Amino acid sequence: MEPLGARSLTDALAYNVLLVGALAAYKQEQGIVPDLLRRHLQSPDPDRFVTQEALDLVSGLMGRPATTDGPEPPWHFHGRDIAERGVAHEPGRLRRSEQQALQSLGPCSPLSQW
Repeated sequence: MEPLGARSLTDALAYNVLLVGALAAYKQEQGIVPDLLRRHLQSPDPDRFVTQEALDLVSGLMGRPATTDGPEPPWHFHGRDIAERGVAHEPGRLRRSEQQALQSLGPCSPLSQW
């Protein structure tokens, strides 16, 4: 039997590594000096954090197309979604896709007042 909380700790570690990898990949793209990156990551090999998932996340955040021919990778989708939600989104104003989603819920939805 799995100890209580073991999965959440594993997930938290995986997300932490993903975010560190995305930051490292972005900094590498920006041309940061490798020694400085190693010092900030406290790792002799910063490339160990730069996984395909981290590259997909950075690609999505930067608005670049996915690098695969098949379906969009999940972390590319999440990065693209974060970037789209952060660009020109005024508080209190819904995007067209959000308005359509709320309208599809019907008039009796508690969210229809938005």
